[in-house]
Amino acid sequence: MDETGFQPMVLPDRRPRSVTWVVVLIWVQVVANAFGGWLLLYLAKEDEDHGREVSDLVYVLGYASFLAAALLAVCAVLLTGRRLAWPRYTVIVVEWLLITAWFMTLLSAEGGGAGIPPVIPAIVAIQLSKRDLASWYDDSPYRR
Repeated sequence: MDETGFQPMVLPDRRPRSVTWVVVLIWVQVVANAFGGWLLLYLAKEDEDHGREVSDLVYVLGYASFLAAALLAVCAVLLTGRRLAWPRYTVIVVEWLLITAWFMTLLSAEGGGAGIPPVIPAIVAIQLSKRDLASWYDDSPYRR
């Protein structure tokens, strides 16, 4: 304890167990986003081939899904191997963007129900926002 009354805490060397589960969920999401982006673009192309008009939003969301899958894959590798803070922040932002894109698809006429609700992105964003994971990745002691 120093003269200000603060007692520094020793950082755990072992990765928290919740990190493993979050990274597994991110990889599931990478596969789902890549497949969802491909499916969205494929169905849009099929609609165009049959003479139906397709909104540009469908193409934007399809390509954004591929971009999100690639970005999440890179961040998942970095979250597993290193204690860097920026991949955690990046994943949180991407997760909220995916949730927003899901709502945009749900509200658009071409959405068709928008598929599965964004449960996995919500779980990952909430888990990565918790204090214990934040302090582990930011390399700072956990404070209550």
